[in-house]
Amino acid sequence: MSTSRLVLGSGLLALVGVALLCGGCGATKEPDAGDILFDKGEYEQAIRAWETSLRENPRNTELLIRIATAQVRLKRFDAAEATMLRAVAIAPESPKVRQNLALVYLRKKDLDKALATFEQVRDLQKTYPQVNYFIGLIHEMRGDEETAVRYYVEEVNNGPSPAWDRLQVYKAKQRAAGLVPSGPSSESVMVFCAVCLAVAGAAYSLRRYLEIRAARREKLGT
Repeated sequence: MSTSRLVLGSGLLALVGVALLCGGCGATKEPDAGDILFDKGEYEQAIRAWETSLRENPRNTELLIRIATAQVRLKRFDAAEATMLRAVAIAPESPKVRQNLALVYLRKKDLDKALATFEQVRDLQKTYPQVNYFIGLIHEMRGDEETAVRYYVEEVNNGPSPAWDRLQVYKAKQRAAGLVPSGPSSESVMVFCAVCLAVAGAAYSLRRYLEIRAARREKLGT
């Protein structure tokens, strides 16, 4: 495996941890006891607190995602997988639940199961947040950049996404290899768009001013 792929893999695992946490925690308006313990890094105690709540509501997939998140932090990947499979059995049509299972597989570095599960998420909701991004990352880690780029483009077309950063890296590599002509940087494009918006806004304000003044004159003339 090349150095670039190792770096990408490390960055992926870091992001997966964040994504898994975001998928589980913060679902309620106020943090519960488990959330507070988790934020303190007391993952064992957080699991016990959530398991207590789970006994009262055994079909609560949000609690199961929280538990799996803490298990991942403790590097208990098999336990986290079992927890998320339990959640999938409860809510098989939930893209959120399946995406969190896929993220567990990524943390286990089981790319085959991760990719298959992300594809299941796409079957449920093609535009589910970051599903195309993670599929792209898996393809990139396997050295298939062209396929990865297709998924990245699809992801950024659905809204803001870290897939944009991967596209910029790919574009820079293509330019360095002389495969595409140099073009304006993303910063230049953003500045140009901002100027265009400012000009358009000024033109609209001027038009409205002239319309209002004309209406006043017409009113005074009646």
